[in-house]
Amino acid sequence: MIFEKFVAEVYEHWNRYFIFISRCQAEGVVRTSDHGNMLYPNMILFTNCTGYYTCELLGASEKYSGLVIKRSKSSSVYKYLSQFDDSKPDPVFYVSDGCRYSFLTLSQSSDLDSVAERFPSIQYYKSAIMRDNGRGSVFDFHEGFRTCIVDNCLLVNVSGVLHRCKNILHLMICKNSISRLDIVKCYKGYMEEDEVKATHCVSDDNERRQLLAGHLQSLYLTQSLHETTLGEFFKLHPDIVCRAFNTDKFHYEPYLQWVEHDGTCTDEAINPDLLVRRGDGFYDIYDLKTSLVNKGNVTKGGRKRRRFIDYVEEGVAQLANYREYFKYSGNALLAKEKYEVEVRSPNLILVVGSWENSNVQEVQQACRRYPDVKIIDYDTLCHLFLGKELGNE
Repeated sequence: MIFEKFVAEVYEHWNRYFIFISRCQAEGVVRTSDHGNMLYPNMILFTNCTGYYTCELLGASEKYSGLVIKRSKSSSVYKYLSQFDDSKPDPVFYVSDGCRYSFLTLSQSSDLDSVAERFPSIQYYKSAIMRDNGRGSVFDFHEGFRTCIVDNCLLVNVSGVLHRCKNILHLMICKNSISRLDIVKCYKGYMEEDEVKATHCVSDDNERRQLLAGHLQSLYLTQSLHETTLGEFFKLHPDIVCRAFNTDKFHYEPYLQWVEHDGTCTDEAINPDLLVRRGDGFYDIYDLKTSLVNKGNVTKGGRKRRRFIDYVEEGVAQLANYREYFKYSGNALLAKEKYEVEVRSPNLILVVGSWENSNVQEVQQACRRYPDVKIIDYDTLCHLFLGKELGNE
């Protein structure tokens, strides 16, 4: 089956299913536990791996309002699952056709306490299968494998001293030779069971934030992920931006035409990722990059010549361009009329990197050339969202 056909077929199954479940919930047919609230996913991520396809459901919304389709590519299903590389794994499980895994932590490490410092959502997965000195993906696939389903599981991956977690609400893995009939058979029995599938049941808002942060961490640790996919996740979950950046209002990807400039600008408009209102009513400017999972450091050079790598420098240059836009009164007037946005002495904030590649002191040294620029990595953003003490020193 071609990838786009797979996307269309699987999306249709899930969209139809959640419409049905939401209708049942409204009619009182679906019941949760006495102290639980049901939350629906709002993003569906399809990944085209060599020889395999995957479909992953993400997000948490009180009402079902559709699934935003996103796509990515991976050179290997093992890289997708391990979050590190595509080497042949020493797995926790060999997966046969039709297997299902639910409510488990599957770990290539037994040191889950240190993992929890970076990935707090691990506390919600009580059952764990752990091993030491495992290698690569926790899954490998038997000959004859066609499909498997992973529900409400956490995969803990290890490479040297680094740990990464894949927080899964629902994941389907299949061979790319799958047929439409295979998909129908896979989902028919699964979706017709009495238990509602692929939704969260949370006891309070704190638990919702923990699970949501887990999904965000899974996303930004996905290799080859597009910046726009991360941006869409923030758009779908505005409370992440509001809590992490201490704001009551922001604009996602506002489109602002150049009304006035110095005559050298050839762009039609600026389209910043976020304009975030601060306490005095004026707005700061944010740009969302990726976590750079394949880079060991977001900076380069020794202390006296410390500077950012090119990818980060490009983000800083883009922020400077946005700042310049608001220096012209014609542009500022358009922003105020179109979005009720006013910008004065803006802070420029670049979200990039993670605790793995962002040393606080080195980042501060690289920022010496840019006194109004602040760099925030994605792990720090997640912990700000959760209101936790930051552990990246």
